[in-house]
Order: sequence, then structure tokens, then C-alpha cells
Amino acid sequence: MKQNAADKERSFLAVTDQYKEVIAKVCYLYSNAYASFEDLYQEVLINLWQGLESYRGDAKISTWIYRTAINTCITWHRRNARYGKRDTDRLDDMLLEPADTDAGASAMEDYRELYRLISMLGPVDKALVTLWLDEKSYEEIAGITGLSQSNVAVRLHRAKERLTKLAALNK
Repeated sequence: MKQNAADKERSFLAVTDQYKEVIAKVCYLYSNAYASFEDLYQEVLINLWQGLESYRGDAKISTWIYRTAINTCITWHRRNARYGKRDTDRLDDMLLEPADTDAGASAMEDYRELYRLISMLGPVDKALVTLWLDEKSYEEIAGITGLSQSNVAVRLHRAKERLTKLAALNK
């Protein structure tokens, strides 16, 4: 069903406002010196805008948003691989709000360390771990990534093992 321009804009603004944290989280994980957060976020918004009319509702809107954001970021990195592999920015460089309490500061530091370690994973593994942390089921993760549920389970298990090893090495 074709929407007029005003309806499309209203739909787009409503969807992007509702899922801005999801989009931001994916863009943070894939940003680096050659793919700034702002550039990736803008690229995701462009792809969401272009794909909004073709969204048929076969999957939940959150699944479509995740899929679009992750695929946009992975595609950007594949397209720009000629620049070589770059370490992703640390999430703590992007989080500017200090925690109010010692417990809050400790929790925030743990959170930052986790995302720093996740940023060391490959593009698909980043997506899998992020979706798992967002409490998505294997079925939902498979729908978002296009992998089979059994492949999601295996890859997620291996990614968690890599994170455990990376955490041990960084202590």
C-alpha cells in the first residue's frame, strides 16, 4: 500500500523515535575511526526511510529495524574493507554521563568493559551477542540475521567463549 509523503514521514518519525535506542546500540558497536557513529546512524535512517514502504509486516517491526540496522552496518564495513581492519571505538568514549553512586559507577564500568569486549568480535558475532543481551529468542535472532536457529546457537556459544577468553586476557 502506497502512503502519501506526509503519512510516510509520520510513520518514519514514529518508528525511528520508538526504536532510536536499538538503532544507536547497533551503530555504537559498529562505529570506529572510519565509520563514525553519526555516519552509520544516518546510513541506517536512510535505509529505513527507503525500505519503509516495502515493509509488509511479515515480521515484527523491531525485527525489521534490527535487521536493517545490522545489515546496514555490516554492509558498510564490507564495502569499506579496503581500508583495513580497524578497532572499534570504546563505548565508554561515547557515554559521557557519570554514575551517581559507587555501585552505579562500578556497574557502568562493567557495562563499558562488556561492550568494549563485544566490539572486538566479528560483525556477525557482535550482532548475535547484542541481540542475545536484548533477550531475543534464538528464533527471533535467526529471523533478524538470516541464520538458522541451530547456527545461531552454535555461533552464540562460540562468541561467549571468545568473550570469556578476551575478558581473562584483559584482567
